[in-house]
Amino acid sequence: MKNFKELIEPFSKYFQIQIVDTPDLLQKVHQIRYEVFCKEFHFEREEDCPGGLEQDDYDDQSIHCLIIHRSSNSSAGCIRLIQAREGDSQQLLPIERYCGASLHPGATHPSQLPREGLCEISRLAVSSIFRRRRGESESPAGTAQEAVIGNEVEYRTFPLLSLTLFLTVLSVATIARQRHSLAVMEPWLARQLRIMGFSFQQIGEIADYHGARAPFHYTVEQALVDKAQRPMLRELFEVIDPLIEAEALRTGLIK
Repeated sequence: MKNFKELIEPFSKYFQIQIVDTPDLLQKVHQIRYEVFCKEFHFEREEDCPGGLEQDDYDDQSIHCLIIHRSSNSSAGCIRLIQAREGDSQQLLPIERYCGASLHPGATHPSQLPREGLCEISRLAVSSIFRRRRGESESPAGTAQEAVIGNEVEYRTFPLLSLTLFLTVLSVATIARQRHSLAVMEPWLARQLRIMGFSFQQIGEIADYHGARAPFHYTVEQALVDKAQRPMLRELFEVIDPLIEAEALRTGLIK
């Protein structure tokens, strides 16, 4: 467990975490998504993404996060936080639109949660430069891979990209006062996050949505409990939170 903190502490030496606030940065996000979701995994059709940019209707109501590899200036990974539109219960989040049939009824069903403070974690992608395919973990989130750029110390931080993207977006959710976070995840990724200390609650059955995926729910309150009970998770957030707070101040997310 200690090794994770030792790896993530120098993370900012090799990578820059950014909250997207310019058209230039947003284009980099769309380019990564095109590379990963269209060209590599064929989740979306290339002909539906003119200019080599993967975009959708949810981008305008999202906070986008981007990780840049400093020495190569390469876009390493991205993730977004889709914010539900307050007062518009008819505007469905992707989890409701595409996985609605697999959701369990009850208090954690998205339709039963207040739209204010409701968000969905979406479009997690790690560039193929920073991962390799390996068995069942072949996915846009990536796994440990063979280095093609960077030195050996840098290389050891690459497997943390998908974890860092999750830490980043959850830190953003707290700052943006998004109490309820939803996500559709591959079972292997959910298992890895649980090992790290996240108590995501599965709120539906595994469904076929670009492969096997299950819906999950997480709250700010549960995040506080997880941090209190899992020292490793608390230490990781102690590294990430100040970086995201600085970005939130820079971009005006914190007024």
